[in-house]
Amino acid sequence: MNKMEHTMIEKIIKYMESYEMIRSGDGVILGVSGGADSVCLFHVMLKLRKRYHLKLYVVHVNHGIRLEDGLADQKYVEHLCEQHEIPCKVYSFDVKKYAKQNGLSEEEAGRKLRYQSFYQELKKWEADKIAVAHNMDDQAETVLFHMFRGSGMKGLAGIMPMRDQIIRPLLRISRQEIENYLNERQIPFQTDVTNMTDAYARNKIRLRIMPYVKEQINAQAISNIVRTSTMVSEVEGYLERVTQEAFDRIVVVEKGQYSFDVEAITKEDIVVQKRVIRQIIGLVAGKLKDIEEKHVLDVLSLLAKSVGKQIDLPYGICARRKYKQIIIEKRKEKEEKQPICMSIDKMGEYSISEKEEFIRFELKEYKKNMLIPKNRYTKWFDYDKIKNTISVRTRMQGDFIQIDQRGSKKKLKSFFVDNKIPQEIRDQIPLVCDDHHIMWVVGERISEAYKVTEQTKKILVVEVYGGKHVR
Repeated sequence: MNKMEHTMIEKIIKYMESYEMIRSGDGVILGVSGGADSVCLFHVMLKLRKRYHLKLYVVHVNHGIRLEDGLADQKYVEHLCEQHEIPCKVYSFDVKKYAKQNGLSEEEAGRKLRYQSFYQELKKWEADKIAVAHNMDDQAETVLFHMFRGSGMKGLAGIMPMRDQIIRPLLRISRQEIENYLNERQIPFQTDVTNMTDAYARNKIRLRIMPYVKEQINAQAISNIVRTSTMVSEVEGYLERVTQEAFDRIVVVEKGQYSFDVEAITKEDIVVQKRVIRQIIGLVAGKLKDIEEKHVLDVLSLLAKSVGKQIDLPYGICARRKYKQIIIEKRKEKEEKQPICMSIDKMGEYSISEKEEFIRFELKEYKKNMLIPKNRYTKWFDYDKIKNTISVRTRMQGDFIQIDQRGSKKKLKSFFVDNKIPQEIRDQIPLVCDDHHIMWVVGERISEAYKVTEQTKKILVVEVYGGKHVR
């Protein structure tokens, strides 16, 4: 092993061990395209096989885009594995077709299919890790790409050295070091001509921006960018822990609904507030793609808004303000409920919903010192004070309730607001009415105008039962 080779291998070993990427005896799936980076990874892992007692397997993915060149890459990788007696599995896809069918860019589709293939072989071979060949130049280009797109700190941290079972041993090795290593050892590799075009945004950064920056601004630009991304990654790791602690402390999760106390979240630093909200949106959506700063700020704006305010977010998510909470959840399809509307022209039992909920009316004589039941779903009224035909219905414009013996009236809407009745159920609450005068908001209070007194002669007993109503 010459000095250059020894230096690069030791650099890789030191980097891998600093992140505990592999353990002795691990089975490692190598993603090998045939390009310089992945061929270098292949030979490096061969060098390390004996040291760590590794079991190596190769996966090559033919994307079906570069037909003849793609087939040449495939044959090269198969021959390389045959030479070194490494098991090789080739997956072939029509990436263009897959991208179109799934609404993805070709880059996204190719990446998704590659990693699906890697994990499939990981499971088949009961391997431990998947090694891919991202290098230091890729890291710098990724950081710039994310910055230009307006990514947050996680994006500026760039490519992670490890994620789940994926490891990136070459992430601190430059593309020049890789090519020097292969050329000095006369190891051939394939060239993907699509990397030489600026059809993709990343290629524009690689072919136009990075050469200019290195030549005109700072020759060490790549290592400087990577060093900065490492510092950002460390800060991001710390903030992730702080955010998770805050999330566990203030967020309540129930049946896919996420809620948090307004007062509790405002005690947190604004950075943590934003991150907790972003984390909730990501959990409800199942992904963070297309979730932007403006969506997080929209949710934060609800902290200062009145009860009932709601905002719509991507992926069918809504956030709404309750009395002391913000709730974030998937929008529910509204049930088309028929409004309740019936006249009560005789005593007896009436159905008020399709869920076996009933209301019963009964007349009885009042006797002195009778005990009025204190039951949420059974109420007594002075029958002779009722002026019109009783109706049972849901709310209408102009409804009101009398709130004291002086005759003070309150609009039903104000009553709902003052008693913190959730906006989404207000149209479903049964009301016992004397025209627009609400005698009873079922489950809540009755009007002062109809209360039984010592002068009462006839009592109207109204009872709601069945469904969610308890006798």
